[in-house]
Amino acid sequence: MSQLTDSFDGRHDVRPERSNPVDSSRRVLLRSVGRAFGTAAAVAGSSAVLTRPARAVPTVAADVDPGALGAKLIGRITYGITAEELTRFNQLGYEGYLEYHLNYTAINDNYAENRLTGAVAGIPAMTTLWLTGEQIYALANPTLQVNELIEALIVRAVYGKRQLFEKMVEFWTDHFNLDVNTGSVAQFKTLDDREVIRANAMGNFGTLLNASARSPAMLYYLNNDLNTVSGPNENYARELLELHTLSPAAGYTQADVIAVARALTGWTRYGSTTTPSNLRMTFRYNDAVHDRGIKTLSPLFNLSGSGPVTLPANQPPLKDGQDVLDILVRHPATAEFISTKLCRRFIGEDCPASVIATVKAAYLNNGAGVVGDIKAMLRAMLRPNVVYTATPRWKRPFHLFMSMLRAIPVSIMTTGSLRTRLTTAGHRPYSWGPPDGYPDTLEYWGGQQLPRWNFAFELVPTTGLTGGSIGGVTSDIGAMLGGVSSSNEILDRINQYLFRGEMSDATRTRINEYLATTTLTQQYRNESVALALASPDFQWY
Repeated sequence: MSQLTDSFDGRHDVRPERSNPVDSSRRVLLRSVGRAFGTAAAVAGSSAVLTRPARAVPTVAADVDPGALGAKLIGRITYGITAEELTRFNQLGYEGYLEYHLNYTAINDNYAENRLTGAVAGIPAMTTLWLTGEQIYALANPTLQVNELIEALIVRAVYGKRQLFEKMVEFWTDHFNLDVNTGSVAQFKTLDDREVIRANAMGNFGTLLNASARSPAMLYYLNNDLNTVSGPNENYARELLELHTLSPAAGYTQADVIAVARALTGWTRYGSTTTPSNLRMTFRYNDAVHDRGIKTLSPLFNLSGSGPVTLPANQPPLKDGQDVLDILVRHPATAEFISTKLCRRFIGEDCPASVIATVKAAYLNNGAGVVGDIKAMLRAMLRPNVVYTATPRWKRPFHLFMSMLRAIPVSIMTTGSLRTRLTTAGHRPYSWGPPDGYPDTLEYWGGQQLPRWNFAFELVPTTGLTGGSIGGVTSDIGAMLGGVSSSNEILDRINQYLFRGEMSDATRTRINEYLATTTLTQQYRNESVALALASPDFQWY
C-alpha cells in the first residue's frame, strides 16, 4: 500500500511512496478520511486540525446503570475492546469486572508469557528479560535488550489478559521516565522495568517511589550516582520533587532541592567490575561520601506542625534520604499530583476536580493508616458515575496501534516493523528524552495524523483475504468479513469487530458512501475496514 508523506508540528513521515496501481486512489481515499470524518483537514500540505467530539463540561452523574457501561469501562482500562472482554464484563458485571482486573495476579496470562519464553511454536524466546545485572553487564550490545523490552510490551498489550495492569505499567513508566538513548540506561532499563515498575505498578506508591530511588537506572539517568558531599549533584533531587512527587505547584524552594540532594548523597550503585559479581547493577549506599551535616527543609515539608524540618547531623546510614522519601510519600501535594495525573490519563484532561479530590482522599486513606494504595485510587476513580461522564480521550500512538491489533484477527510473528512504526509516530517506548515522560494531551498528539492513517491501511491486505504490508504481522480479513456480501453486511461486521455495536451513524454513513461508489471487490471490502480504523470512532476512546 502506498504511504503519504507530509509534516505536522515539525514531525515527519519520510518513508518513500512505493509505486503500485492503487497509489492515486489511496491518496484520494486518505484525503477522504480527513474530509469525511473531520478529524483532520486536508491531508496534503496543511496542518492537522482536530475537533474533540462535542461534549459539555463534565459533571459526575448522580445515578447510572453500571451494566450499560461495559464498552466504556473496557475502553478505559484495556488497550482495546474485544469480544472476550465484553463477554467477561457481561458475566461479572461492572464491579466484578473491575475487581477481576484489579486482582491481576489471579488472571491466567499464560499465552502472552509463553510467547515470551518460547513456549509458543514459531515464536523465539526472549533472552534478556530475566537476566541479572551481572549477566546484563556481560552482554556486548544492549540493543537486543531494548528491542526485547519493546517486543514484550507489545505482546502483553495485544495478547495479554492483565490489561489494567499493563495500562498501569505504561502510566508509571511515563511517570518515572527513563530514556534508553541516554548512555547506559539501555543496559539498566531491563531491571528497572522488572523490579521497579512491574513489581509495584498495582501496589503502593511509597514502595514504588522507594524502589525507583534505589534503581540503578534512575540513579544513573538523573546523576544521583555522582552525588557526593564533595561533588553534590541536584538533578535527581530536583526531578524527585518536580516530577515524581510534589510538583512545582507545591511551592518548594531551591534551598529545598539542595537539602534533598544533600540528604541523598551516597545513594549510588555497584558497577560492572564489583566483587562479588552478584552485586553488579544493584543499589549501593556509600556512607563515606554522604553529607553528614544538618539539613533544613522549608515548612512545606512539615506534615505535623509549623516551621522548618530539620534532619539532624550524623544520622544512621540511609536515614536522611529515607526521611525525605517518607515525607514525600505522605505529603498531600504528592497525593494531589499523582491523583491528577492518574485521573487525566484514565478519565480525561477535563476530569472534574471532585473526582480528583476523591482519588486524593483514597491515596491519603482519609488520614488513617498506610497511604498510597494504588488499587484504592483506581477503585475511587473508576466508579460507574465517573466513567459514565468521562469525555472522549484521544489515543496516543501506542494505544491506537495496539487497539487496532486487538480489534481485527492478526498474527504477530516479529515486531521489528511495529517498533519502526511506533518510532515514526513519535511514540517508541522508553525513548522520550526529557525526564517528564511522554506527553498525555490532545494538543501534543493531535497534529501527527499520517502515521496513524498509514498504520490502518498497512495493517489490512491490499486485495487478498490475508496479509498486510507490516512485516511480521498478518491480518486475516477473510475471518472478519467471510460470508458477507452487501455493504450493510460489511458495515455490520465492522461494527461487530471494531466497535462492539457502538459505531456512530456518521461513521457508518461515510464508509457506506465510499462503498457505494464502486463494485465491492476484495480491495474495497478491505479498505472499508481500514477506513473504519482511521475514523474518529476508533481514534478516540
